[in-house]
Amino acid sequence: MKKLRRIKPGQRKRERREAQAELQKRAAAFLDHATECTVCGTEFERTVETVKTWQVMVKEDQVRLTCPRCWGLVLERLEKEQ
Repeated sequence: MKKLRRIKPGQRKRERREAQAELQKRAAAFLDHATECTVCGTEFERTVETVKTWQVMVKEDQVRLTCPRCWGLVLERLEKEQ
């Protein structure tokens, strides 16, 4: 009879624990994010509109918050470089 499991149960638990730890680490980074735009310094007010329009970038455990106006400038700059 052929064995159906290819991954050991201990390995599956370890992978699940590591994934949960990574999720908690990233969630904690969002709680410690800046309260202003990293480009122009505009204050971030936590409302439904701002949450939907502002851009959040996580790069190397650093959270960068960008307002819609500055995000448009970033996109324009990237298009010109390409």
